[in-house]
Amino acid sequence: MMIMKSLRSLRSRRFLALAAALTVASAGLTGCGGSDSDNSGSSGTAPIRALLAAQPATLDPIVGARSAQIVWATMLEPLINTGNDLAPTDTGLVTSWTRTDATTWTFKVRPDISFSNGEKADAAAVANTITLTRDSAASQLKSYFGNVTAIEAPDATTVVVKTKTPQYDIPDLLATVYLVPPKYYQEKGSEGFAAAPVGTGPYVWSGANAGRDISVKKNPDYWGTKATNEGITFTWANEAAQRLALIQSKSVDVSFDLPPAQASTAKSAGVNVVSTETAIKIVAFLDSTKAPFNDPKLREAAALAIDRDAIVKGIFDGQAVADAGLLNVKPGQQPTQSVTADAAKAKELVGGANPTVQITYPAAQYTNIEEVSQAVGGSLEKAGFKVSYVPLDYGTLVKRIIGRQVPGISIFAGVPNVAVPDYFVSGFMKTKSITGNCPDPQIDTLAQQALEQNDAQQANPIYEQLNTIGVVQKHCYVPLYRQVFNYATGPGVSGVVFGPLNTVDFTKTTR
Repeated sequence: MMIMKSLRSLRSRRFLALAAALTVASAGLTGCGGSDSDNSGSSGTAPIRALLAAQPATLDPIVGARSAQIVWATMLEPLINTGNDLAPTDTGLVTSWTRTDATTWTFKVRPDISFSNGEKADAAAVANTITLTRDSAASQLKSYFGNVTAIEAPDATTVVVKTKTPQYDIPDLLATVYLVPPKYYQEKGSEGFAAAPVGTGPYVWSGANAGRDISVKKNPDYWGTKATNEGITFTWANEAAQRLALIQSKSVDVSFDLPPAQASTAKSAGVNVVSTETAIKIVAFLDSTKAPFNDPKLREAAALAIDRDAIVKGIFDGQAVADAGLLNVKPGQQPTQSVTADAAKAKELVGGANPTVQITYPAAQYTNIEEVSQAVGGSLEKAGFKVSYVPLDYGTLVKRIIGRQVPGISIFAGVPNVAVPDYFVSGFMKTKSITGNCPDPQIDTLAQQALEQNDAQQANPIYEQLNTIGVVQKHCYVPLYRQVFNYATGPGVSGVVFGPLNTVDFTKTTR
């Protein structure tokens, strides 16, 4: 009960602070950018004003975290689209695929597509993008394509991908690989491309005011169904109260990532709020390679100390879904085995050691992440840990994680932009992964065995075993909750489509 009271008290103090910020925000709404007076009225196809919780760290999809795809995916497109069931479809740039043998995939590319700068979006461009994804030192998806040995484009509409060993999920992985123009990307480099992205999508780059806004405009030459509106201007506000104030004042058309308190306030005020259970899960990653969590007993103590149900009830008023697994990637799924909080056992395991643990988290990146981190720390302190906190901007956190510079616990979201378990296995569990926090030859072996199955159904029992090893036996991962994403739309705004894989389709949005 004490943790519940503590969490509710923390949430109440946070809400009062945000309420005060709301008053300030309401007095100076135009300071957020993208709210010029000649663009504030309702005009059907007018540009859409979208408000984000944070500025995208980069618009380069090769090196960027997928949290920024809400912006870049207006201009760039994934190689393969997914349907409502989150499975690959034939509606995108790649229209079909065949497994010609156990280690060879053949993909057909939609003909006669061009990038907005005139470059051909053909098989050679597809092969180049997959190669960049596999070989770029800073690639976010590098670990997923380590098994790929050859990428060839024998003609303008055919790409052949060969793997060292069988890998059933190559088409799934291509659903989160965004096509970039070879010549332009090579000429500009990562930073230059991010400053003015070029793609094949329904919108094209329009411009940006540094630190203030990013704009895209309708692509008149788009190969698919053209956007209904004339474009989108993205702005951002870290404070949830300000995001609420801006939507209430009609200064923006859609405000993303409203925490439960702000979402409830908006609903009470008559604002349209949409809530979607997502595949995004917030996880505490324990670094087993450094003290204190190189001690298995202390990892178990931490896992037992953290009460995910109390976090969901105390911080989110139940507007999140407690999640006990790492590899249950689709909404509604739960693992067969999990860890149940046991504060007494956690304290017994810690004993009188008083170990010091650092909790690192991305400030302002996720809904109520500061409160969540404090709640995790409070639980650890009750068990006997000494806790310190290191809030970082998201980009810095990602770089430090990749550089193996985050000891203790890091708390951030796992975003399964591909709804297959290997997305988290290769991203977080294998020795050569993004986090690398739980190196274990057994995990590497099982991960390989899973990929060598004929399909996802045959691989599922192996993924259940991997989840049990990582979460229940080794306690390297403490799943916390699956995010329920709230966004609000202004009067007369319709057609915003938010998907559980953190995707947004603006093409039918009007105001």
